[in-house]
Amino acid sequence: MVRWLGAVCPPVDGSAAHVDHVLLSTVDILAADLVCTHADHTGAVARTVMTARLNHEPTAAVLAELADRLGLPAVWVAGPPEGARCVRFPGQEALTGVHSAAEIVAASAIDEVVGIGVAVDSPIDTRGFLRPTFTEGRLVLLVEQAAGGVLRPVEIAAPHQCCGGH
Repeated sequence: MVRWLGAVCPPVDGSAAHVDHVLLSTVDILAADLVCTHADHTGAVARTVMTARLNHEPTAAVLAELADRLGLPAVWVAGPPEGARCVRFPGQEALTGVHSAAEIVAASAIDEVVGIGVAVDSPIDTRGFLRPTFTEGRLVLLVEQAAGGVLRPVEIAAPHQCCGGH
């Protein structure tokens, strides 16, 4: 039985990698094999929302502890929305270093590697940080050209701040 749990995440300042780490340590009690985030713009202030795929039914105590950690209860959802970024997925730990697109797909839950303005026929330097997105129900890693004849993921762990950080 696969089910998805969704919850609003507490605000966290820092880099993408730091925010992901804080979120994952918060939801680790769920033992979710796949965790995604997306921005919810339906309210006056945008919020980060988490969806977690579970292969088991969590106990009432686990759900209560999660609600305590997040500050709000989690709810059952249909799955991650289009464009949700995946911060935990099966096979992620094995994808450090340089790999071909075929190796990435074979070793992980990523369904496809798509190049932005470039053919995906060069090695991909993962830089130890992959954040594929849900596109039409599939987990897709977007890559772009990098220096040295390799490709790199579009989303990087520590992007620079634009415009002086304002």
